[in-house]
Amino acid sequence: LYSVEPITFTQAVLGDKIDVETVWGLVKLNIPSGTQIGTVFRIKGKGVKSSRGTGDHYVRLNILVPKNVSRREKELLENLRHAS
Repeated sequence: LYSVEPITFTQAVLGDKIDVETVWGLVKLNIPSGTQIGTVFRIKGKGVKSSRGTGDHYVRLNILVPKNVSRREKELLENLRHAS
């Protein structure tokens, strides 16, 4: 079973915990800091049940990039870019 979960740029950079809806209900997924676009996480045993057992649920992360940022946010991002 596969799903796509949106996270913010800040969540990807700093890390976070998100709720993922599985066939077994909500599961907390730990997002480590520095997570990249398209990263896939496996939630073991939370997929579809079959005659061979219960499968896994795979979650691909889609990082949301804001279309509009404030002047202050833009300044902060520029400072980050030049600090790297």
